[in-house]
Amino acid sequence: MFTRRSFLAASAAAGVLSKAALAEEATDVVIIGAGLSGLNAANLLKEQGFKTIVLEGAQQVGGRVRTHQTANGPIDVGASQIGRSYARVIDACLQHGLKLIPEDRDLLKFGAHYKDTWIDNATWSSHPLNKTEGEERSIPPLMMGSRLVGKYNPLQNIDDWLDPKFADYDVSLRTLLRQKGHSAQAIELAALSSPGISIDETSVLRIWQEETRGNLDRRFGAGKPDESHKDHPFGEVHNRSIVNGLTSTSNIEGGCHLLPLAMSKPLGDAVRLNKKVVHIELSSTGGAVTCADGSRYRGRFILSAIPFTVLRKVKISGPSGPSAAQAIATMPYANTARLYLTVDPFWLDDGLPPSFSTDGPLGMFWGIDNHKGTGPHRAMIVLVGQTAREITKKGVEQAVPFLLAELARLRPASAGKVRVNTYKDWGADPLQLGCGFSLAPGQVNSFARTMLEPWEVMHFAGEHTRRNDFGMESAMESGERAAIEIMNRAG
Repeated sequence: MFTRRSFLAASAAAGVLSKAALAEEATDVVIIGAGLSGLNAANLLKEQGFKTIVLEGAQQVGGRVRTHQTANGPIDVGASQIGRSYARVIDACLQHGLKLIPEDRDLLKFGAHYKDTWIDNATWSSHPLNKTEGEERSIPPLMMGSRLVGKYNPLQNIDDWLDPKFADYDVSLRTLLRQKGHSAQAIELAALSSPGISIDETSVLRIWQEETRGNLDRRFGAGKPDESHKDHPFGEVHNRSIVNGLTSTSNIEGGCHLLPLAMSKPLGDAVRLNKKVVHIELSSTGGAVTCADGSRYRGRFILSAIPFTVLRKVKISGPSGPSAAQAIATMPYANTARLYLTVDPFWLDDGLPPSFSTDGPLGMFWGIDNHKGTGPHRAMIVLVGQTAREITKKGVEQAVPFLLAELARLRPASAGKVRVNTYKDWGADPLQLGCGFSLAPGQVNSFARTMLEPWEVMHFAGEHTRRNDFGMESAMESGERAAIEIMNRAG
């Protein structure tokens, strides 16, 4: 490992560091972003004797792990689901004494509102609005996209999505479905329910990566698979079989924000909040980071653990970048906006399915089983893809009343029976600008396989740099990978 003396000497020699830099704060590694990936990297580097400074633009650590405190208790509005295969996340929870509890988010029966008509998914195959063909006819109208994506997924291993032998699948879902000869209405319905940003804007390989990794997570389950999720988006059914003390999906008691909060404590004052990075200067021997408040930090290495949507707004000076530069500039991000509610069971009055998907601006309404049948239930209005993009344009002040009015229009029985707990639109969050990375058609082939290569002394971590994992585990894994890269370079 390099010594403090050699580190300062190398920094002073760097072309990006002037004499004025001697008054700046110096460290071994400057980490940008105090989400799970940045914090995990910082702790691993600290264990190996590296000095780090972690710069976080927000007022709290956690990135997209966020818990809102409400009158009805803590509500996780960001990352919250911990699968049985999330080895790093589970280990961190055990290390910090955080209690994992079974997720309590079983969704009530689903229906659909399509072309101003209420659809019973069970009878859709014979409905006069159903103009699909053959096997398509049995697929619920607003699950067409996810079902057909799964039908054609050829990936067997979790890293197959990066294998050049699958390069021909780096296309949009619309292109794939046309190649497979699907009917015009099936493609129209898939456009309403496509996983990812949209049927035209997401690479099928990117969609299959998430699905393949999810299948692995489910294989950590036990007993007969629960088939009741077939009408549910995103596989929201929770398998309560106990394996190694865990059900299929866990949350953290008290809120998932407790994990990054606990991870930040060993780092002490190395974590600096309200530090929005505006400029990164790079050379082959060191780098400097300037924040909006004028503070500057220099390091032998820089580790960026913020979304590319945010990093592309930061000025980066120095030699031209590798394929990471193209990824930073062009990689799209998916979004989700959710309105968290407490509702009286208005579906008992109108006789319609408690949960439903729509082809309109409401997106999806998820009624959550309270396991009592009567009394208040938790619920969510969930917007993804194009519906999330449109709601972001309205802004938070207009979005909530608009969504409530749309719910009342579709379900008049809900009037007076809906209470707002909290709202979160990740696309409107200036320090995130989306809920998760995506890849446009062609981008797996153009840069996804090589985008993790360092840019001079800058390395990359974060959920968007996933290879084999997803969700919170991918963030933890990426921080570990980037820390090891830096350790190896430091010698």
